[in-house]
Amino acid sequence: MTVDLARRFSYGEQEFATSPLYQRLSGIVAADDRLLAIAAHCRAGQQPTNLVFAAVHYLLLGADDAPGLAGWYPSLGGTRTPDDPALTGEFTDFCLAYREELTALVARRLVQTNVVKRSAALRVGLAAIDEPGPVTLLEVGASGGIHLAFDAYRCRIGDTDLGPADSPVVITTEWRSTRPVPTRIPLVGDRLGVDLNPIDLADETERRWLRALVWPENLPQYGLLTAATAVVADRRPRIVAGDAVTVLPTLDAVLPTDRPLVVWHAATRAHVPAERRAAFDAAVQALGRRRPLYTVSLETPEDAADWHARHGLCYALELRASGAPARRIAAVDGHANWIEPL
Repeated sequence: MTVDLARRFSYGEQEFATSPLYQRLSGIVAADDRLLAIAAHCRAGQQPTNLVFAAVHYLLLGADDAPGLAGWYPSLGGTRTPDDPALTGEFTDFCLAYREELTALVARRLVQTNVVKRSAALRVGLAAIDEPGPVTLLEVGASGGIHLAFDAYRCRIGDTDLGPADSPVVITTEWRSTRPVPTRIPLVGDRLGVDLNPIDLADETERRWLRALVWPENLPQYGLLTAATAVVADRRPRIVAGDAVTVLPTLDAVLPTDRPLVVWHAATRAHVPAERRAAFDAAVQALGRRRPLYTVSLETPEDAADWHARHGLCYALELRASGAPARRIAAVDGHANWIEPL
């Protein structure tokens, strides 16, 4: 187990391409069995790198007096650089001093990153659906429901503005193509989510966990998250608690059958234990037996090695209609900073 975890953390340079801090911390954890022992308490299917670093960030964000380690976190006003040799000792000492708290957090919490910019990818995916609507939108892995309010955000993809101009949430995404940005999407009627542990955005503790999941250098993403949280908290979207494999069959009986259903999931499938992914896929596809079904997904594809060799470290935006093979629509940066249509 320790060997596998050490190998997982050793990939930090690739995984955290835009976080020099987490790149350095990954190497520190990979080389220390005491820190790996904390990571070993992560539940199956969760990404231990993201979960451990979010747990540390969470404790730092909630500290009354910022510990010395905070000096490396831009999210806390820190200005020290990751190549500072003192970081190893500060990080290790902090983790060992708060071993019990960190162990409890990684054992209980989930990686529920709400990357608001991924709403731009949802728009592009919806634009590939040839339906006028209304459609029902169901997000699997909804967390706090940020994406369920995607059409309440102003979204600037390339030079194209979409959504309400006066929205407090403004998403800007690079469009890597000379082709026009698709703008027509189906009318969305009902919307709901499913999540193992729905986040109550009215709860300050829960909002702090979402903030902790944002990489410390990514201050613009935190600003977007704060603005989107306020919008969604007022809407209070319905999010059903439970495992998608068991919850989706129960929802099948109550979801409308007289309109198409669009299932959306982003960076969710990787958190499903490998032995349950086939059941996860089957539970989603079974929703198409009683109604037209479209699945829009933003995930690492099965042919990850070939995909990454061709497009770099990014996700594949795919659309699957009932009974048809998946169609790849675009390559999308993990934080949706850019979209490249295929």
